[in-house]
Amino acid sequence: MGEHLKQATGMGAVIAGMALVVIGMQVFIIQPGLVSVLIASGMDESVVGYAASAEIFGIALATIAAASIGGRLRWSWLAGAALMVMAAANLASAVAPSGEVFLLLRLLAGLGAGIVISLGYAMVGAAPDPDRAFGHLIVAVLVYGALGIFGMPQAAASLGAGGIFGLLALMAAAGLALLPLIAQPAPAERDLRPQGGPGAGPYLLLGAVFLFFLGQGVVWAFLSLIGERMGIAPQSVANGLTIAQLAGIPGAFAASLGHRIGHRRLIVIGTIGCVVPLAAMTMRLDAVGYGIGISIFNAAANLMTPLLVAIVAGIDRGGSLVQRAAALQMLGLAVGPALSTPLIAQGFGPILALSILLFLLCCLLAMLDLRGAGREQPQIN
Repeated sequence: MGEHLKQATGMGAVIAGMALVVIGMQVFIIQPGLVSVLIASGMDESVVGYAASAEIFGIALATIAAASIGGRLRWSWLAGAALMVMAAANLASAVAPSGEVFLLLRLLAGLGAGIVISLGYAMVGAAPDPDRAFGHLIVAVLVYGALGIFGMPQAAASLGAGGIFGLLALMAAAGLALLPLIAQPAPAERDLRPQGGPGAGPYLLLGAVFLFFLGQGVVWAFLSLIGERMGIAPQSVANGLTIAQLAGIPGAFAASLGHRIGHRRLIVIGTIGCVVPLAAMTMRLDAVGYGIGISIFNAAANLMTPLLVAIVAGIDRGGSLVQRAAALQMLGLAVGPALSTPLIAQGFGPILALSILLFLLCCLLAMLDLRGAGREQPQIN
């Protein structure tokens, strides 16, 4: 009976960790739709762009901080404080202030979200079968994103932009119910053996990780606005983004085929899947073409995300490089919108071109490392 209770408690902690990650990703995963809603409500495009960057930058800072202070504080207390910060920042954002105040509120929301995401990932990683658990987590995040983006136009029409932030505040507050399930696992022994490869390998791969997420951050927040500027109706844009979110699910699971297909082939496939749709968006597409394009892009992006992390893990199973990769991921996503925002006045061609260039550079660095290190088919535990 005690063993069954222990297993049930452990599964409850894993589910709670998944829920925390979804709550922490509440804005980023629906960011294209939210950006469009805020601009349609009359908010300046530059303010919206910098606010998107500030929130992701807050997530990046908090993720880095949580890795260093998380072991010294009680996780349930830390999660509770972060959730309350998120709820308060979203409630204040519902008043729709402008300028610096709004940027500060989104930064605070991001700081809370980063801690919640970090703790949630750690709890999911403690699952008996972490590969399966992270697969379920990917599905949960993408399904939330699909539903959120699909319902965004209707929610904005009914509640306004302030009402959407109110819903986000409620979502964060609901996470407080998970606090009794938050378990702080004992430190586990990990395989610290290096996996070989040249000295430059880790730097090439980490550079590839940063460039990929920088490229994703450059374009992601503006995908909805790009569709609308093509003359596509907002609901059609939302429908396309919803399908794209669902298309990301098989893309993410395709990364598990790396040991069978080969990492180099999958990286080339993923890069092509990211670059070609963005190049097509430089032309005027109809709703069907736009939906197909962003679906291919999102499937490829969700293939590249776990694939790059898996390759990094193959160098250092001890986890230090993976932690650096996670920090670079969030930094890239944070800096990306800040790079794109000054380019809006020139149209979306420069934004798309910059993103394409970054994806191609990512592919180059990753391929150089794989060729030099000879890790075409590493055994990832």
